[in-house]
Amino acid sequence: MPLIRIEVSDFKSYRGHQVIGPFKNFTSVIGPNGAGKSNLMDAISFVLGVKSAQLRSSQLKDLVYRGRRLAKGPLDGSDATQDQEDDDNSDDQGEGTAKKAWVLAVFQDEKRKEWLFQRTISTTGASEYRLNNKVVTYSAYNAALTSHNILVKAKNFLVFQGDVEAVASQSPRELSRLIEQISGSLELAQEYEKAKEAQERATENATFNFTKRRGIAGEIKQYKEQKGEAERFESLCDQKDDLILKRILYKLFHIEEALEANARDIQTKSKALAGLRAEHEEHEKALENVRAEQARARTAVVREEKKVKKAEKALEAKEPELVEVDAQIKHSSRKLQNSQKIQEQVGNDAERQQAKLHSLRRDLSNAKQAADEAAEAHRRASQHNTSLSEDSLAEYRSLKASASVLAVSERQALETLGRDEKTISRTLTQARTKDEELQRNQERLRGDEQTQKASKSELEEKLATLQGDHARSKQEYENQQSERTRISRLETETNEKLADVYQRLLQAGVDRNESEREAKLKETLASLQRIFPGVRGRVVDLCKPTQRKYETAVSVILGRNIDAVVVDEEKTAIECIDYMRTQRAGQATFLPLDTISTKPINDKFRSFARGARLAVDVIQYEPAVERAMLHACGNALVCDTMDVARYVCWERGQEVKAVTLEGTVIHKSGLITGGRSTHGGGKKWEEKDVQASGIESLETEGQGRRKRHC
Repeated sequence: MPLIRIEVSDFKSYRGHQVIGPFKNFTSVIGPNGAGKSNLMDAISFVLGVKSAQLRSSQLKDLVYRGRRLAKGPLDGSDATQDQEDDDNSDDQGEGTAKKAWVLAVFQDEKRKEWLFQRTISTTGASEYRLNNKVVTYSAYNAALTSHNILVKAKNFLVFQGDVEAVASQSPRELSRLIEQISGSLELAQEYEKAKEAQERATENATFNFTKRRGIAGEIKQYKEQKGEAERFESLCDQKDDLILKRILYKLFHIEEALEANARDIQTKSKALAGLRAEHEEHEKALENVRAEQARARTAVVREEKKVKKAEKALEAKEPELVEVDAQIKHSSRKLQNSQKIQEQVGNDAERQQAKLHSLRRDLSNAKQAADEAAEAHRRASQHNTSLSEDSLAEYRSLKASASVLAVSERQALETLGRDEKTISRTLTQARTKDEELQRNQERLRGDEQTQKASKSELEEKLATLQGDHARSKQEYENQQSERTRISRLETETNEKLADVYQRLLQAGVDRNESEREAKLKETLASLQRIFPGVRGRVVDLCKPTQRKYETAVSVILGRNIDAVVVDEEKTAIECIDYMRTQRAGQATFLPLDTISTKPINDKFRSFARGARLAVDVIQYEPAVERAMLHACGNALVCDTMDVARYVCWERGQEVKAVTLEGTVIHKSGLITGGRSTHGGGKKWEEKDVQASGIESLETEGQGRRKRHC
């Protein structure tokens, strides 16, 4: 919404009525110092409701003109839009005679409608606000400005001198505070905090109410389901009562016929029992015969096993000898081959030495022949007495000396050959001796080889015989094993039958013992109730499942507390224990209502999951024994299926005991207990219902008979 013009009268340095404007989209006010530029900004701030402290004045009366006399007239020659009679009459007055001052601001909205905002003050400090020439309160005046997005406290309409520098030097927190101040949100901070707190409280209340409503809806739904189940249970109870009554009447009607039929059956069964006993004796005899045959078969098998083991040991004992003989044969063969090689080598050496000997003998005979010829020539020469001259003799001597020198090597060679001949002769003699020895060893080894071959053949024949015996023994052993298996199977079947019969007998004995123990416990409990007034009874007698399908689960949850005795005080429990100890009436667990510890029930489990219920919600009991029931059941849940129990304990991670209708338990630690239940609580409640129904039926029948007699 743009500002059109400003009209002032006796405001600060403006004397008289002055009109400033019109203002355009961009208007610049210029002038020397003291010309009134800042006072124009103060006038705009003043008419928009800014306090005097922010207009460079301590009091509002300081804003009234107190300067020298000035001529009146508009700055731009335009006429005034409003007649101010008081100001017109004060033109001729002197300095400091103005009693009031006012500023008028003309705005134009988007519909081009003009809005006149005027603020007047007097020297006494009084203020007056006009909106479109009508006197209004400051609240209405400020509301009109706010409707045009002019926030006085935020001062979002003007930027004063030094504001830009001050804003630029501010910290981020101060800038945020300035933005909040300009936007006007700072004024609403307290209201925002209060509204936020109120919103949080309202959210918490709504969440609490929604949770409470959802819990109430779940309880209502659960109560409806329980109501439906109770109605169905009541109808089924009525049907059960009718059926029990019919059954009892039928039993009473047919009891005599049953007695006669039982008597006849007893006679028939007695005769059949005699036959069965005879057959049993025959089977016992057959069993004894089979056991004796089995014992003989076992003895034969043991005997054959001993033979087989003995043969195997003998075979194992012969194997080292056979290995040793094979090793000796191989060693003798190697020695024979080596001897043959040495014999061939010695023969070759002997032939070479013989040839060399012949060559040396031939050379020796040639040398002897040459020597004989030389001696014969010398002899013939001496016979003719041929005398040699000195020269010939000297030549003869020189030739003889030369021949002697030349014959040295020959003589040495001859001596060497002689020595070699002797050596070769000795070597040949030794070789022939060794050859003869090797021949003898060869003959001996051949004899040993024949002996070992004969022993090997004998051992192989014996091994073949033993292997055949072993195969026959093994076949007999397998036959005995198959026979033994068949006998073991027959024995197992017979033992299973005997075990089954034995278990039935034991079960019959256990049932009888339990019945006796139950009767004894009831008798003891009746004595305690008769002697001590604070004894209320057993837990199984004080509570009852709302439906038959919960009986197994409730009996599992109660566990060992199902036969516990509930008493009013701890003193009564101690007296009962002393009485039972004195009377030797056995042992019992007592739950005193005044000192027993109980944990509070967690209500979230009442509607935690579909198909899961608290155990205390599926049993009926009197309010007086509530603490005992809470102690026995705790926060245990009864789940319709195993999937529901797994969802509660594992998927949702709740540490709570969950029991299915079949009796399977998921403990707090995560362990699972299941299988066939050993608890008899369900049967106890069934027996109680049958007994109660039978008693009621008999009482009803007795009353009907009395009425008929009457």
